[in-house]
Order: sequence, then C-alpha cells, then structure tokens
Amino acid sequence: MGPLILEMKPMRLVRPTLATLCLTLWIGGCASGPQPGVAGPYQTWDDVIARWIGKNKTDLYYELGPPNLHPKELEDGTTEMAWDMTIDRMPGQADEYHLLPLYGQNVNCRLVFFANSDDVIIKGRRDGCD
Repeated sequence: MGPLILEMKPMRLVRPTLATLCLTLWIGGCASGPQPGVAGPYQTWDDVIARWIGKNKTDLYYELGPPNLHPKELEDGTTEMAWDMTIDRMPGQADEYHLLPLYGQNVNCRLVFFANSDDVIIKGRRDGCD
C-alpha cells in the first residue's frame, strides 16, 4: 500500500500545477489588453463618426490612420483632427480591410473629430461625404 501512495502523490501535484500553468497563460494573454481592432464594415460615413464618439484617439488613429491634415489644439483644450479622403493619406486598418463606406468615383469626403484633453473623442462631423 505504501508504494502505491507514493506513485499517486506526484500525479496529484501535476494536475493542479498544470491547471495553474494553463490558467496563468490564459490570464496573461488577456492581461495585455485588447487591441482596438476593426469595427467592421461601415454602412455610411455617419456610422464612422458615431462609432468613435467616446473612444480613444489612439484607437481612432489605428483604424483610420493618422489624420492627413495637421491636428489643431483649440482654445477650449480640445484637439481637432481631420481626415480628408480626397488627398493622399496614410491608410489605417479600415482601409486595409476595405471597411469604409463605398464612395465611388467622386470622393468629396472629409471627417473631422474632436478629442478632449484625455484623448477621448467627444464629437465629430463630416464635410461632404455624399
């Protein structure tokens, strides 16, 4: 009976250790935080704006690429950022995966977002984008 208990005892230690290791790896993968990811196909340019209200400016840059018009700090402390779709710009993930609204031949779209001092998008508008 003695040797049987000694042989089983290491096996009892392996299961909890293995379970702990798996749980640690799983939690460690989650702890790094989610990437902003891509929102999915946008139906309209208004959907692009609505998706980003309340979100972080850095994540917006990831999705749309950096603004191609120089961001401006306004007197109230907000930052105005503009993406003019009629001129060259560095593409973001939405471009990479072709998720922006279809705009055909006549591209007349400019998206303008405003971020507060905490880099959270508080409002946006479109100019053109018909």
